[in-house]
Amino acid sequence: MNEKLLIVEDEFIVANNLRLVLENANYIVCGIAASVEEARDVIENHKIDFVLLDIYLKGELNGIDLAVELKNKNIGFIYLSANSNQQILEMAKTTEPYGFLVKPYRENDVLIALDIAQYRHKHSLESKLRKESILHAVLINISTESSTWQEKLLKMVMSFQAHIPFDYVAVGIKNNNAISIYSNSFLRIGFDEYQALGTHEFSVVSSIQQTELERLMTDFQTEKLAEVNNGKDFEVSCSHNALKKILAKTFQLKSELVFPLFLVNGDIFTFSFFSRKTNAYTSEHIPLLICTQQSISAIVDKIPVNEKSALIGTEFSPDSTKQGKTPASYSCFKDVIGSSSTLISVMDLVVQVAPFSTSILILGESGTGKERIAECIHDHSPRKSKPFIKVNCAALPSALIESELFGHEKGSFTGAIDKKIGKFELASDGTIFLDEIGELPLDQQVKLLRVLQEKEIDRIGGKQPVKVDVRIIAATNRNLEKEVAEHRFRLDLYYRLNVFPIQLPALRERKEDIKQLAYHFATKFCNKVNKPFPGISSQMIEELEVHDWPGNIRELENIIEQSIILNDGKTEIVLKRILQRSTSKDYAYNTILDDTTTKVRTLNDIKKTLQENEREYICSILKKTSGRIRGKGGAAELLNQKPTTLESRITKLGIRKEDYYK
Repeated sequence: MNEKLLIVEDEFIVANNLRLVLENANYIVCGIAASVEEARDVIENHKIDFVLLDIYLKGELNGIDLAVELKNKNIGFIYLSANSNQQILEMAKTTEPYGFLVKPYRENDVLIALDIAQYRHKHSLESKLRKESILHAVLINISTESSTWQEKLLKMVMSFQAHIPFDYVAVGIKNNNAISIYSNSFLRIGFDEYQALGTHEFSVVSSIQQTELERLMTDFQTEKLAEVNNGKDFEVSCSHNALKKILAKTFQLKSELVFPLFLVNGDIFTFSFFSRKTNAYTSEHIPLLICTQQSISAIVDKIPVNEKSALIGTEFSPDSTKQGKTPASYSCFKDVIGSSSTLISVMDLVVQVAPFSTSILILGESGTGKERIAECIHDHSPRKSKPFIKVNCAALPSALIESELFGHEKGSFTGAIDKKIGKFELASDGTIFLDEIGELPLDQQVKLLRVLQEKEIDRIGGKQPVKVDVRIIAATNRNLEKEVAEHRFRLDLYYRLNVFPIQLPALRERKEDIKQLAYHFATKFCNKVNKPFPGISSQMIEELEVHDWPGNIRELENIIEQSIILNDGKTEIVLKRILQRSTSKDYAYNTILDDTTTKVRTLNDIKKTLQENEREYICSILKKTSGRIRGKGGAAELLNQKPTTLESRITKLGIRKEDYYK
């Protein structure tokens, strides 16, 4: 194998046994270190590929301290520890190891864990280098364009989005103590839409007087060093900075990444990235920015002196950015509807991973759109002109799984009257989507693992392997870590698939998208059944937004389709079924959190609200028809209900004549 390994373990007997195991497997063990200091010496004198690292070591520093250094050097590592309590695990997870082995462990466990860890590290490193190369090329192209500085600034900000997530970014130049860092900022309002905010715009959205904002900007001190502040650290930073505190409150920001760039002429060009997520930034983002310093300088240094002087202390014109309402869907993402921050984060991941052949694991509840996201990944990849083959692992008959996936030769078994090409061969040079991968039997998981490792398949009855070049995207609604723990899913296969996980949010986690989704499905089904789209009643939208959606987007789509079919095409669409609440133990359905007021509403409260809305809505229709229920143009016809049903509802809601004759 020729990989050079270092064992960092203070128990010599354990370390020496581990050395023998690794050398028997053809690894090169460059040394055994009992402390962080000894490990540093070995790393300095040898080009180490991987480290097996105990957490508790001799000396003041421990394995987690060394892990931070290894991470910065792009050296992969696995933790070895006899202690697996929750606190240790949480500390270890922050360093993003490639594996964690709990002592005592079997020889085979070590070799499998190391094999998986090296695979993941290799793909992670390749992905990182590609990202840096792509970003550098984009910035160089921007620097050579003949566009204005304002246009270049926007393009530069947009180019970072795929690599450094942000909801708000501020940029500026400090020169002779004059700074305009927060008068030149962008708020992300959609996947590829940004709203430029000058001092005036920021004054409006924050309800702070413009003169007060200008004073705060004057007092603002530029950071001299790159800095990451997440969660509590960001709150502390805001407590010492009035302008930053206003920003955080106005846009619900919870973390920041500040990067000052020192230009040749002494100016300081500063990026300040902000996110609504608590832990959006890590120290890994800083090296990426450092790698782009030359490219950014090439852009900034070309700003004409008059434009650069105008930039300092003046507002940035919002006219140079895309503005307006975020579209319900994006042309680059087929049928992906919504503009919530959780959905946009998923689309960012899709854009990042699509160009590569990395294996992807899409996680999420049933009905969250896993297949749609898989299609988007394929459509944005270099394989987009090649086949996209879908396989529902849960629907494959157990006796035919191998034949369906890998094919068979004629006469290889009873009933094999012809040669069959399997799904993997059909997907060659393209993408195969393995939906419900958690349902695949263990014996077939072994064969799938071989495809991932060797890039070849064996047809049933075949005489030699068949090479295939296939990108694998797997999806499941199961907790695969739990499946692994209960021996229903192979650990080695899990890590092979889980190189790049994408977690899809449940619909209840992105309720701000429900209205857009409802209108999208309503338009779609109206066209399908050749009915005009009369709009959706406000009462129905409110009912949809308070539902907890155990069936997610699929449930919403079915409800809208039923409502369209039962609608007469003349009146606004209303809900045609009672929404049943889930009893799932995984989600507290007995309460709903109202995001606008952060107040918990009980089921009784919701029921009361819905009845009140229904009462008001029926009253408004009765007022329109002067109290007439039956006949053409009556309330029953307008509500698309039977007169007897409406009369019963009026009685139940306690509606009296004086309620609509006012």
